[in-house]
Amino acid sequence: MKKLLAVWGFVMLSILGASIWYLFGPGTAPEGQPPLLSLAPNNLSRLQNDFNAASEKIRIVAVLSPTRLESLHAASALQILLTEFEGAPIFAQIIWEPQLDSDWAPPATEVMARVWDTRTKQYWDKGRLVSSKSGPLHFRIYTRGAVWHDEMPPPGLTADSASASIDSLRTYLLSLLPAKTARPPAISLPTRAIESYSQSRRPTPHSAHSRN
Repeated sequence: MKKLLAVWGFVMLSILGASIWYLFGPGTAPEGQPPLLSLAPNNLSRLQNDFNAASEKIRIVAVLSPTRLESLHAASALQILLTEFEGAPIFAQIIWEPQLDSDWAPPATEVMARVWDTRTKQYWDKGRLVSSKSGPLHFRIYTRGAVWHDEMPPPGLTADSASASIDSLRTYLLSLLPAKTARPPAISLPTRAIESYSQSRRPTPHSAHSRN
């Protein structure tokens, strides 16, 4: 009987551990992208190094919330732009950070899947280290040759939201890239983009506190 109870207890602990990992562990980045990188004070330089390593490309840097609906729509809009400029020398860095009470865990796999372009690298900035150093970034586009030294370089274009400013972002990219690299503008969001985060299986804990 004791042996049976021990086995049952082991099974229940395994299920509990798997559930905790599912709820609190990081999601999986889309195929072809590097794994999600969790930023911390001791590895923040990796974000800077990734930025500088792509200095020969146009870089798009975005800071988004993993649960804010506006951020999710903006991520889908960014994928539209990347699809329109398929093959162009672009590198996108998406920094997910806590902005709402519901942002208590790294972005889910379904969230990161909104931007599946392989020219993208995604990060989880739990401590809002980037925002505290550089202020709210929203969307910024950097031209070729821009280098991040002590501070991020001045962007060529800043937008509050890709979904609200997609036309201006597209126009600016067209001014930097040959016209032949761009496809006709997409009419609607890509079918692979998730329409609502309400479908996510991650519940919001009642005990969460604001991190703003």
